[in-house]
Amino acid sequence: MKTLRNHISIVITLFFFAISFSGHTQEKTYKTQLETVYLKNTKEVVYKNTFSNYNENLIALNEIKFKKEIKNSKGENTSLFFSSNKNNVELIASSYLKIIRKAANRSKSPEAFQAFLMNNLPQLSNQFANDNNLEELYIISRKNTFNGRIDALPSVL
Repeated sequence: MKTLRNHISIVITLFFFAISFSGHTQEKTYKTQLETVYLKNTKEVVYKNTFSNYNENLIALNEIKFKKEIKNSKGENTSLFFSSNKNNVELIASSYLKIIRKAANRSKSPEAFQAFLMNNLPQLSNQFANDNNLEELYIISRKNTFNGRIDALPSVL
C-alpha cells in the first residue's frame, strides 16, 4: 500500500513538473516572437451630438428659466445623445440642465464653468474643451442662478 502511494505521488509530481516546465518554454518562445506594438492617438470622430444643439437652443432663449425648462424636459422625457468612436453617452435633458445650473451657480468664470462640466461629465470632456459656445452658455445661465443674481445686485459698500 505504501509503495502504491509512493508511486502515485511520484507520478503526480512528475506530471506537474512536466506541465510547469513546458509552460516556461512556451512562454519564452512566445516572448521572443512578439514585436513592438505602437498605439496611434486617433482623433475622436463624432457621429451624433445633441448636447451642442441643445446648448445652442438654450443660448437662443437668451434667458434660461431653469425651473420651467427642467419641468418641461421632464414632461417631454427628452434625452440627449453623444456618440463617437470612443464613447457613447445618453443623458436625460433635465439632469443635464441641473448640471448646467449647478455649474453656473458655483463658477465665477467661464473657465471654472467649463472645468465643472468636464469633472461632472468626463465622457464629454473632449467636446467641452472644443466647444466655443460654453462661454455664452455660462453668461446666460449665470443670470438666473442664486449667486448670479447676488452678483448682479449693486454694491452698497
